[in-house]
Amino acid sequence: MRPSDVIAFLAEKKRRRALKTLGKRSRFTPGNISIAGWELEYLDGAAIASSIDVLVYRGWNDFMTESENPVILDCGANIGISVLNYLRRHPKASITAFEPDPYAARTLRRNLSVNGAGEVRVIEAAVWTGTGRAPFFVEGADGGRILSGEMASATTVECIDLKDFLSGPVDLIKMDIEGAEFKVIPHIADRLSLVGNLIVECHLSNDDVTAFARLVQVLGDAGFSVSVNSYGAWRDLVHRPGKLPNEFDQYLLLAAWREPEKSLR
Repeated sequence: MRPSDVIAFLAEKKRRRALKTLGKRSRFTPGNISIAGWELEYLDGAAIASSIDVLVYRGWNDFMTESENPVILDCGANIGISVLNYLRRHPKASITAFEPDPYAARTLRRNLSVNGAGEVRVIEAAVWTGTGRAPFFVEGADGGRILSGEMASATTVECIDLKDFLSGPVDLIKMDIEGAEFKVIPHIADRLSLVGNLIVECHLSNDDVTAFARLVQVLGDAGFSVSVNSYGAWRDLVHRPGKLPNEFDQYLLLAAWREPEKSLR
């Protein structure tokens, strides 16, 4: 092996070891860590380990743009890993970060400030189909979500209508809103011509797969190319999902982009 290959191999081993250690820390226990060049507070070891691995090292939410100052709407920014990663790759980006969970939003602001990203606009509200307030399940890590029914432990949070933020070209909508994507994306269908790229974590319940089909149809009708990838465990006829409390059946990563001749700029 070349010396550079050895260095890369050792660095990869060190990274994997650090993430494994982080992921084994007690669930729903806050802490601090220096990782990936950032000083970070977190709410849950397993959640931040997964975010660092998927968002930073694997780059699953990255996108391509020719703009020096892309406009990014980060819907479900949690504690800020995705925002910091976008700024690292696009230092002049204009980012609006939405996060309704009060504990995550507080940590998000701290992480952005400590890491020199205080200019990011943070809106402590859930991305939704209208403005107002809604019942919200605070999960304690990265799974908080708007509720359609009753839950004893629910709180209420502010909601914003995503349409109000689509008055001009947007280079990327990143969306991780725990099932609300199936209502929000059809709601903004008439504004999708303003959007260049979307990356959506789809939280699929197998008792309503038609919601996912409608979402893909909306994006196709809006002129996007679409890919669907597994965000969690592989599922097929043998490996079928087993439902856990407060969990979805499947997690899919949906990427939508416009071909060069259909770009916004």
